[in-house]
Amino acid sequence: MSLEPAISVIVPTYQRCASVERLLLALNHQTMLAEKVEVIVVIDGSVDGTREMVEHFQTNFKLRTIWQKNQGRAAACNRGIGAAQGDLIVILDDDMEPSPQLLEAHWIAHQANLRLGVLGAVPIRLEPTSPPVMQFIGAKFNQHLEKLAQSGNITHLRDFYTGNFSIQRMVLMEVGLFDDRFKVYGNEDLELSWRLRQAGIQLVYCAEASATQHYEKDYAALARDNIAKGKTSIILAKLHPEVVPEIKLSTYSQETLKWRLLRSCLLTLSQFWKSIPYIIIRFMTWMEKRRPAHLPLYYRLSLDYFYWLGVRNAGA
Repeated sequence: MSLEPAISVIVPTYQRCASVERLLLALNHQTMLAEKVEVIVVIDGSVDGTREMVEHFQTNFKLRTIWQKNQGRAAACNRGIGAAQGDLIVILDDDMEPSPQLLEAHWIAHQANLRLGVLGAVPIRLEPTSPPVMQFIGAKFNQHLEKLAQSGNITHLRDFYTGNFSIQRMVLMEVGLFDDRFKVYGNEDLELSWRLRQAGIQLVYCAEASATQHYEKDYAALARDNIAKGKTSIILAKLHPEVVPEIKLSTYSQETLKWRLLRSCLLTLSQFWKSIPYIIIRFMTWMEKRRPAHLPLYYRLSLDYFYWLGVRNAGA
């Protein structure tokens, strides 16, 4: 086996032992030569057995594990990148199941242009029995991926993600790694995207570098994620005020007047009755069991409320 691999795969993870095992099993069946690959699993404070599983996992590629106290995804990615030996960095979220050609497709995409950032496809697998919240998120996101595949270029900041992303290590060292001030979910990837774009790095979409995304969050977890994204939007806006027109933070007045008034009332009430968010979560969970035709609208509006609740809680 080569002492210095060509590709370093970074997998940041927190409390998802089974998901990481599924990802590693898929990486065992890559078309890319195993001797060219190293995988670094960065365990961000997990206590669910992930560390022990990885340490005993049998692979045909070089596998390393790094454990750190819980510091967030940005810090975990940075630890992995700092330890990487490969010239090409591939970042995979722990809920991904890579297709056999994923690493080879990332590798090929960089051969003609080293100053490139490549987003691989991350379709959400949907089944007829999938929970309604997964149907809502999956259908919306998969349609978005189809649009990205048509253009091939990432031109809008909000299109960027790093759940399946590759870039030359030298480019990251030049532009800078993830900003570890992003401790909770969301926007650490958009902040990096902004700096990459400012440095003239072209960002492209590669459908061939595909990984199935196993979306396993319920509505309550999705609500928490949207609160976190609201909070981190404020961090992003303070770091780079010029990005505000390109992120959700600029869309407050774009909804209907009726919803803006209702949302404003809910946000105001939430300052005095801390139970309002929990009531909304319980209401939406109740609605999911009944699956009314207008459930997607309720999803969209309630998640919008949770985003702006996060913004307000951040002190905006």
